[in-house]
Amino acid sequence: MSLIESIKTAFVSLKSNKTRSALTMLGIVIGIASVITMVSIGDGTKQLIIGQFSSLGSNNIFVEPGSFSKKMEGNQGMQSMMEEMTIKTLKYEDYKAVERDPLVSKAAPLAFGSAKIFYKGKDFKATYLGTTPAGVSILASAEFIYGNNFTEEDVKSLGRDVVLGYKVKETLFGEEDPVGKIIRVKDNNFRVVGSLDQQGTQMFMNLDEVIYLPVTTAQKVVLGSDHLQEIVVQAKDENRIEETVESIRLTIRDRHRIDNPEGDPAKDDFKVVSQKETAEILDTVIGIFTMFLSSVAAIALLVGGIGIMNIMLVSVTERTKEIGLRKAVGARESDIMTQFLIEALILTLIGGAIGILFGLFFSFLAGIILGMVLATVWSFSFPFAAILWAFGVATAIGLVFGIYPARRAARLNAIEALRYE
Repeated sequence: MSLIESIKTAFVSLKSNKTRSALTMLGIVIGIASVITMVSIGDGTKQLIIGQFSSLGSNNIFVEPGSFSKKMEGNQGMQSMMEEMTIKTLKYEDYKAVERDPLVSKAAPLAFGSAKIFYKGKDFKATYLGTTPAGVSILASAEFIYGNNFTEEDVKSLGRDVVLGYKVKETLFGEEDPVGKIIRVKDNNFRVVGSLDQQGTQMFMNLDEVIYLPVTTAQKVVLGSDHLQEIVVQAKDENRIEETVESIRLTIRDRHRIDNPEGDPAKDDFKVVSQKETAEILDTVIGIFTMFLSSVAAIALLVGGIGIMNIMLVSVTERTKEIGLRKAVGARESDIMTQFLIEALILTLIGGAIGILFGLFFSFLAGIILGMVLATVWSFSFPFAAILWAFGVATAIGLVFGIYPARRAARLNAIEALRYE
């Protein structure tokens, strides 16, 4: 029997049991669609992170409380990051010392939290960022629509002036000029001195839902603390980032009286990372997470392969007489084996093609949903390598799980097969 005739016969056989064939392909479809969707979302997340970091510039450095080793402790990384929110090793004086570093262009202290903002019966749950006027210029890329920034005098005197993000202003004031109006934040009154234009999402934070206030006020009046959660630094020279990072480490070690002559970051009670290092860490974490999810999704491919083997074995049993008749008229074992292998391959290849289409559809749909949830532009990623890999795996599954039923069919004795009831 020629290859073309074998393919035609395989299609006739599969069409005669449409429901069973469809259910057999389902595991392959789900597995391949899941893998492609996971890889596409992972790639889209990487592109989003790169875009978020690029929007801030390449010379940013981040100083955070807690030793560097804690954040990198295997599967306890996320827990350690949450714990860092309560670590009190980073102080306002550390920010002032870093700001004086000759390699630093700007520095901004950050003390933040979330609270409901009230104005004349209206409220809005916003993130408040305690920082300095320079910090607002570093973090906010938008222009002022109304008013201006608060001042350094506000920082020194625990001033009650505040700058509103675009959505906060629109929700509380609509078209009204908010400058000079009094809002309430955690039972404390603040005077609005300015509001910003739309900015969208940066670093996974919607800056339109943020208010900015003097860092000292945020610490002592709103939070009731004396520590910072972060210091954002801009280096003067992009070509001297590593040197700037090391200089900041030495400055804070000196302030914290940490004896660390070997320069081991794990011995510090703080960490200093460049924007590039932060992006690389997040990229690695997302890569591992994507691989894990893809591996879980790939289990469906294995289940699908087992399903194909089971169905093909049932098919061998049902078609025993047919196999005996073919052998009686001269069909060789290789012809019978080829016939059943082709049927298994057709099932997996059709399932693979459908899985790829579903995977691309769900990837696109997930991108739209995630873009809406994160309030950002999500780049749809076409995972060409994952598609090739998935199709290759589907072909391999068809061959591997089709071999046993095919060999069993090929080895049937012609006379016994003809007598089978």
